Amino acid sequence: MDSDFLEIVTNKEKIQKELIFYSLFLMVFENFVSFWKEQSISFYANDFSWDEERKKLICKFSKKKMKNGKTIFVPDEKAREKCTKKIFQTIKSKNGNWNPKLSLFHWMVGFGLIEKEDYSILEKCYRLRNVYGHEIASCIERYVTKEEKQSLKMLIEIAKKASRNWILMVEIPANPDYKYSDFLDDKGNYKEPEVYSGFDLFYSFVLMNLKEILDE
Repeated sequence: MDSDFLEIVTNKEKIQKELIFYSLFLMVFENFVSFWKEQSISFYANDFSWDEERKKLICKFSKKKMKNGKTIFVPDEKAREKCTKKIFQTIKSKNGNWNPKLSLFHWMVGFGLIEKEDYSILEKCYRLRNVYGHEIASCIERYVTKEEKQSLKMLIEIAKKASRNWILMVEIPANPDYKYSDFLDDKGNYKEPEVYSGFDLFYSFVLMNLKEILDE
């Protein structure tokens, strides 16, 4: 039996550390996908409501329709389908089926939230996510590589960049409380505001908990 294998699987501290790494990598990746899935849909949705119980904005697709002389709102399936095709049906997997996650990343590039180079990194993270999610036993039989550690760092940097760009490109322009003059310096030149998302704290938490592993 391979001596490295015995060294790895009998090292309780090593297994604990790397299980934490795999778990947090999966958490960050899935959180990233889930968040941007909702954000992208919200950009194209045409109806919104607030779910008080879940404290969450619900984005919908609806249209006006007359019934018995009254205006009612009914689901707008054409608008929903158009949104789905634009965001989640642009990249296919090897099996020929649409790949919603890679399509979402492709949409983010086109929207200007991330760069083309970032897409390649996210594609690599997507492959790692599949390995960690479906082949965790084989992962434990080896050490986490420097490349894998770097992939997580870059994933977090991309996530921060995307959130920052969303705030600058969508949230600030859509906020009636902000005026262009608010972002001018004393000489009248535009000064990009310092913005932070709530996820920055989450990512800081992840990096703090992985510091010992990432620095090895």
